[in-house]
Parts: sequence; structure tokens; C-alpha cells
Amino acid sequence: MESTPPAQSAPAHDGPLHAALIHLLDGYRGRHIHLSDLLNAMGPRGFGFVYILFGILAAALPTGLCSVMAVPILLFSAQQALGRRRPTMPKRFDGKQFSADTVQAGIQSKEKWLLRLERFAKPRWHILTGTAVNRIAAVCCFILASVILLPGPFTNVPPGIAIALFGFAMVERDGLLMLIAFIAGIIGFIIGLSAVIATVLLIGRWIAQSGGFPGA
Repeated sequence: MESTPPAQSAPAHDGPLHAALIHLLDGYRGRHIHLSDLLNAMGPRGFGFVYILFGILAAALPTGLCSVMAVPILLFSAQQALGRRRPTMPKRFDGKQFSADTVQAGIQSKEKWLLRLERFAKPRWHILTGTAVNRIAAVCCFILASVILLPGPFTNVPPGIAIALFGFAMVERDGLLMLIAFIAGIIGFIIGLSAVIATVLLIGRWIAQSGGFPGA
């Protein structure tokens, strides 16, 4: 499907994050959108905007779709960790399109949480908002996105929320929120990894009780 937005659509980097995202997606209502379309609209907010968008979607969307949202986080967090100034989408990876309505519904499902974060976040504690700290945060986002890819309950919501918190901290240059994001990231990693281990143990117990794999 054609994904070129209407001419009157404002860039997503204008205004508050929540309102800008919803306004951007309104321009694609009933259509599909490329990742590059989102990146072009994000402007100078760059990596932070990426983490907010895909972190929220990874936390909000059902199993399967949330794993798809982890892929761009892996790509962009690797770019930032390696020193890129803003996210770029390689052409060979830009064939995948997403329903704009599905993306918008995922964002709106977390609307209250988003608005509260917007009210809380503000520039402060600048020592925790520099380039070096942001690159460390990108490594954390990469690890958390890897957890989201793993099967099992609770592997998407806690890591996705932590990734979104990192994004807000970067966009608003909020060192306090960055510290909270690191704490949330540790908690999300522990919960997600514990869920994976529990799932593996349950599967192993089921296999043992059923007498092993058929034909073994």
C-alpha cells in the first residue's frame, strides 16, 4: 500500500510526544506505514523517540506482534551504542509495513501512562544525560529487546516499559528519569529472564512426564 502521508501532516517532532505521535498516525489512518516514514517524522528527537514508540508497542501488543517490535529496537540501539547521532533505516530492512491503526491503538492503550510521564519529565541531572550515558542506555535497550524476543509470559511488558523510559529520559534530557529507567531495566531483565527460565522448566517437566519426544 502507498504510505506517503497527506501533505497537511505535521512532523512528529513538533509538540508533546503523545500528541505528535497520534497526529502523525492520524495521517495514515486505514493505511500502512514504513519504519522509515516514522524515522523521517521523528526528526531531532531521534533515538529517544524510537525507544518510546517501539517500547510502548512491545509492551502493549499481543504475543507475536510484540516480538516484531523488538527488531527495530535491536537495530537502532546497536546504532546508538556504536556512536550514531540519529537512527537510520537501511533500505534492505525497510520492506516491512505496519498497520497505522494497530500502532495507534497500541499507543492509545498506554495514553494515561504517557501523559503522566510527559508531566513528570523535565531537563535535570544533566550528568546522567550525556552521550556516554546514552550509549550505555542503548546497550541496556539492546539487551532488553533481546529478552522481548524470547518466548514466555512477562517477557515483553516489563522490558518494553523500561525501554520507553529510556526514550523519555533521552528526549527530555532528564537524568532522574534516566536513573529510574536503569532501575526499571534491571527489574525488567530479571522478570523477563525469570519468565523464560520458568517456561523452559515447565516445558521440560511436561516432556519428562509425557515420556520424552515422540520417536525418541
